[in-house]
Amino acid sequence: MADSYLKEAFLMRPNLVGLGIGVVAATVLPFTGPLLLGVAALEGLYLWSMSNSPRFQRMVRSRRGP
Repeated sequence: MADSYLKEAFLMRPNLVGLGIGVVAATVLPFTGPLLLGVAALEGLYLWSMSNSPRFQRMVRSRRGP
């Protein structure tokens, strides 16, 4: 069930925008590889912690309905 919360966290609009900004910034700067890897790692940690939050899980359950 945690996977579905992680999917919900990933597909939220603010998270997709943040990931997009990180990718664009990483492609513009000259040291792209390590920066892109760091952005992906930080985003993954953020999404994992967000999906484990009881508050976020309640919000997702209320949006899905019974």
